[in-house]
Amino acid sequence: MSFLTGAFLFGALAIAAPLLFHLIRRTPKARYEFSSLMFLKPSPPKLTRRSRLDQWLLLLLRALAILLLAFAFMRPYLRTEAELSLNDAPQRHIAILIDRSASMRRGDLWDNAVAKVEEALDGLESTDLVSLFAYDEKLEMLITPETAGGVDRAERRELVREQLQSLKPTWGASDLGGALLGVAERLQSADDMQQTHAALQILLVSDLQAGSQLDALQMSEWPESVRVDVRSVAPEEVGNARVRLVAAAESDVDQAPRVRVRNAAGSSVEQFEVVWSDGQTDQSRAVSFYVPPGESLVLEVPVEPGGLAPDRVQLRGDSSGMDFDDTYYQVPAIQEQIKLAYFGDDAASDPEQMLFYLTRAFDETPARKVDIESIAGDEMPNWEFDAKPRFAVIADSLSAAQQTGIDRYLEAGGDALVVLRNDEMVGQLGSWLGGVTSASAQPKASGPQSYALLGTIDFQHPLLAPFAGARYNDFTKIRFWRHRRVDLDKDDGAVVIARFTDNSPALWSIARGEGTLYVISSGWNRDDSQLALSTKFIPLLSRWLELATRDGLAEQSYVVNQPAPLPVASEERIVTTPDGKPIKVAAEETTFTATSVPGIYTLTDGTQAMKFAVNVADAESEVEPLDLGQLEQFRVPLGVAPSQAAQLDQMRQLRDAELESRQKIWKWLVVAVLGLLGLETLLGAFRSRQPVQVAGDLA
Repeated sequence: MSFLTGAFLFGALAIAAPLLFHLIRRTPKARYEFSSLMFLKPSPPKLTRRSRLDQWLLLLLRALAILLLAFAFMRPYLRTEAELSLNDAPQRHIAILIDRSASMRRGDLWDNAVAKVEEALDGLESTDLVSLFAYDEKLEMLITPETAGGVDRAERRELVREQLQSLKPTWGASDLGGALLGVAERLQSADDMQQTHAALQILLVSDLQAGSQLDALQMSEWPESVRVDVRSVAPEEVGNARVRLVAAAESDVDQAPRVRVRNAAGSSVEQFEVVWSDGQTDQSRAVSFYVPPGESLVLEVPVEPGGLAPDRVQLRGDSSGMDFDDTYYQVPAIQEQIKLAYFGDDAASDPEQMLFYLTRAFDETPARKVDIESIAGDEMPNWEFDAKPRFAVIADSLSAAQQTGIDRYLEAGGDALVVLRNDEMVGQLGSWLGGVTSASAQPKASGPQSYALLGTIDFQHPLLAPFAGARYNDFTKIRFWRHRRVDLDKDDGAVVIARFTDNSPALWSIARGEGTLYVISSGWNRDDSQLALSTKFIPLLSRWLELATRDGLAEQSYVVNQPAPLPVASEERIVTTPDGKPIKVAAEETTFTATSVPGIYTLTDGTQAMKFAVNVADAESEVEPLDLGQLEQFRVPLGVAPSQAAQLDQMRQLRDAELESRQKIWKWLVVAVLGLLGLETLLGAFRSRQPVQVAGDLA
């Protein structure tokens, strides 16, 4: 027999009460008066060793009642079913997820992280199944749940230790949300396939810096069966300073280059120096300054005139071991002159027209100056002799001569955008556009109460690929008051990039020779849409200029692991990495993806050499601790999954409670107690009615 609450056994100590009361003798009922003692004060008898039990049956009944009552409170039950074994409890599947982003290069963080994993491996139960994952901005599966076949659990742990010793921190950013979600889905999928019903747990070892990305957790639902045990590591010295070149759009072309230095909160240093360098020697005078912890400072760092072109700005004075983000690489700026042609009779000063917004979209920067050539009427420039524009915007009907000139421009590799501002343009340019026809006789009149949105967007298209991220793919705030409903059935070469909510094409592209012709069925003037007022307008125009750059790099600055678009080439190219390693790139490759380390890369295409810079992501420099409450906001359960022994104990407790609830032996014990109390009452009444023996009068 077993008991649910054995502590109530101490209640049996109450059996001492009737025994104590029984031994306390009352004053004898028989009285004998003695002449010499009648004037003395009577006193009750005291409990002494010579006291003896004279109502032992009553005492036995009362003690037995108390004992049975305590026994009932202990909730006894009969364990008649088979005992549970360790195999009856679900096992634990622990996925170790270690952060190896650039911020883990600080101080001795990586060594501490490896030690944390070793400690966790030593504390596991023999039945725990272990997997190993590592992440920066990508999740790497080193020992996956599916690789359990043929390897026992002890061997898997040794494999984890071996893999751990070969891991090193990278220069990538930290996508914590994506890594957690990816591992959780793999754990759950493997458990469903193997039908193990294991307790699933992620053991996260990371510095949990505030710059970690959590967007993936916001877009997906966390599986409830997976717990996350966080083992954070922290450097001995708190704080970190970083340096970044101020974006060209924020600076004045007449001023010296400016840098922004940010000192993390809690930093122990405040005095810094910044200097331009070419990697070997300083190329400018070092600028000393003071930045308190938690603040940032923008200052000018002029380049020495007549010196070599420096390609990096270096920060000095940072805390020991925090130099992973103290160098910012920059390709020496050479201002590019870009020409853009605009076909239309708009006035650049009229805010109701498209040219007004186009001329204000491109500010002059040290790297780029955009000149817009407005072409009105039937005039067609001779681009065979004059400089061809990088990009052409067609906002009005074209004459036959203009159509022929644009065709030659496209065949030679130019890019152009046709804005269908009215149905007359659809009718006049429909054949030239490849058979575009109007789907309705009249454009639908619309106003503030009637508008269209972009319903279907192809983020795989090169034009909109930069907007595919969660932060940028929201186009629902752009309202189109008027748009042209067209039919593309006759245009077999059209690739629809976006459609309106009424399923009519909004933006599409047509390949023409070496060039590309884009067509949009609504303008960005006020009568047509809010496109010019949205945050997508300038990036979209810049993207068109980037795609039109066919013989050069679209950008000269990237972050680690960001693919760098390559210009079109007819033969194999070579990219030289910052450490001097040449990497061959096939002619058909459109991007270079091996940007795994920061520094200056050189693309050699024939005799032409082009450089681009790769830097550590800004978010990696935000090293303040991440609030774990943010994970809980995404319903990520934090804590340790119960071990197999703990789960077995819980199963036993549940089974015992179920047996006791089914048997209810305590009820029969209560009935027995009531019976004993009744018998004790009857026996007490019987004894109380017995006559008291009187010894007689002594007088």
